[in-house]
Amino acid sequence: MDIQNSFDGMPDRLPPPTGNGGAEIMRSADRKRRKAPPVKETAEDRQQSDQTYGIAADELRQFVEQFEQLDAEKKDLTEQQKELMAEAKARGYDTKVMRKVIALRKRDKDDVAEEEAILEMYKAALGMM
Repeated sequence: MDIQNSFDGMPDRLPPPTGNGGAEIMRSADRKRRKAPPVKETAEDRQQSDQTYGIAADELRQFVEQFEQLDAEKKDLTEQQKELMAEAKARGYDTKVMRKVIALRKRDKDDVAEEEAILEMYKAALGMM
């Protein structure tokens, strides 16, 4: 077995040494990585930060609650649509065709006319007319 291949998948760096010496080495390396000296956070800074996060949390909560309200309204509307289609079906209407009519009414009239003309042309070419 090749020793080099036995290390495949192993990290390139060794873990930091344990004990007191390891902590000092890590602090030294950390100081070298930092470009600016650390800024001391005051009580006023913490209070301002807490107020900012408090305001952001309140605003976030409002957005979430509004979204949930709209979601509940959407579910109610979907239920009403199902009930309406069930009533139409009970009165003898073909709900599948009704849904197609509703979809067509949403589309641009010129696009629908062009699609229908092409459909007629294809049907004629296949002898379906």
